Amino acid sequence: MKKKLLILSFLFMTFALFAEEPPIESGGWHWDSGITLNGKCFFDVAESYKEQDGWALVLGEKIHYWLYDTYTYHDGYGKSIIDRYVPAWIESMGYVIDFDHMRRVNPNKDLASSVKALMKQRNCDLSVALITRDPAYPYVVINNYDKDSDSYWTDIIPLIR
Repeated sequence: MKKKLLILSFLFMTFALFAEEPPIESGGWHWDSGITLNGKCFFDVAESYKEQDGWALVLGEKIHYWLYDTYTYHDGYGKSIIDRYVPAWIESMGYVIDFDHMRRVNPNKDLASSVKALMKQRNCDLSVALITRDPAYPYVVINNYDKDSDSYWTDIIPLIR
């Protein structure tokens, strides 16, 4: 019994560490020949979005967020993060997206003020979090700030292990 608990604890710790990998950087996304965006040349996709992380307190729980600035070099276009990089990151961790139960809250007037403050502090308009507090129902949350409408919207992406 002790051996099973030790193995289970090790697997949980390994998963917890692995889940902290950045979605874009960990995928090795890059441009072989470089790409110039607003006068600056980039080879690493993560650098062009200023990928960084931070923490916010949501309903009493400390949540780890990956943050992106899509306006500086991508003119507010974050669709590649949402449709390409995050799904690849999700799958690299052994999850499958439950497309039948995805939902969008637009506008999200109930987004936690701590998440908004974190995004504003880091000058980022897109945040991504993997939520695994209930291992039976993991999900990814993507929050996006739209400067034109001065509003937030949220995608909730349920996962299957």
